[in-house]
Amino acid sequence: MYNQILREKKRKDTNSFENLTGIPQAVFLTKIDKLGLDFQDNYTNVFKDKTIKRLIETVSEMFGVPRNNVLPVKNYEQEMEVETDVNILALLALRRLQQLAADRMELLTSPKVAAAADSAVEDSKMSDTA
Repeated sequence: MYNQILREKKRKDTNSFENLTGIPQAVFLTKIDKLGLDFQDNYTNVFKDKTIKRLIETVSEMFGVPRNNVLPVKNYEQEMEVETDVNILALLALRRLQQLAADRMELLTSPKVAAAADSAVEDSKMSDTA
């Protein structure tokens, strides 16, 4: 019960940060190789694995971020050379971050949208202090 309360508080804190700043949130799900799943050194199948899907769903609910912003990656720990499959996950995560940043920049550079976003932030701040 206590853990559930902490999760809910964390989710609300994360959501309020995103709502106040308009900055989208993302979560890196690291060390997926430690889950004991056998990807047979082919990490391109990570998104098809049911355990990873459930974990992404859990993290998404816990932190209040969209599922497509929970990014599984495998850390380089024991590899002596660069591995393409490990790089693919890292590059997919970086591409998603770049997309989120580009969307935010586009939002900020659009005069109508920026004015509306600023107004919403001010309204949110006023309702928090009331």
